[in-house]
Amino acid sequence: MTNAARSAVDGAQNPSNAANAATVTQDVALNNARLNATDLIRVITGVVEQQANLATVYATAQIPPPAAPTSTPAPGKPTDMTVGLEPSGAITLRWKATNAAPNAGTFFSIKPKQSGEPAFVLVGSTGGTTFTDDTLTQGTPGATYIISGQRGEVTAAASEQVRVQFGVGGGGASVTGATMKLAS
Repeated sequence: MTNAARSAVDGAQNPSNAANAATVTQDVALNNARLNATDLIRVITGVVEQQANLATVYATAQIPPPAAPTSTPAPGKPTDMTVGLEPSGAITLRWKATNAAPNAGTFFSIKPKQSGEPAFVLVGSTGGTTFTDDTLTQGTPGATYIISGQRGEVTAAASEQVRVQFGVGGGGASVTGATMKLAS
């Protein structure tokens, strides 16, 4: 019975051991292929760099020449702004802008100026087109916001000023320059 059990264990381990060995062999082969490809690219690049007429190299290789590099355009000016009032009292700003996809490297700076303050102050930035400002102090009668996009060293035109006013004059909340949406 012991010999039968030992034989069964060995039989079960043999496929597992073979699979492990095959995986190691595969990894070595892939690594060697990657190293050889890297070496070939270096050789090809060296030959190409020494050619006087690169157009001939591309024509011989039957590949199109690379396009001239272009800079990514500045993000667009934030427009179509909406303001939402959260149950906590925070303000959620939403907007649209061209060239504003998060993968495009665009960031938007949000600068409010609370009632009675002399200047706009940066409270945060976001890679998207939504920002929730929870920095307003309780009892603040209102704030004015501007949003500007930036990609690298290129800054877009700032949004129009959006004024959010709370309960002043008995009229409840009002918004100038954007659409107001109350959070649910």
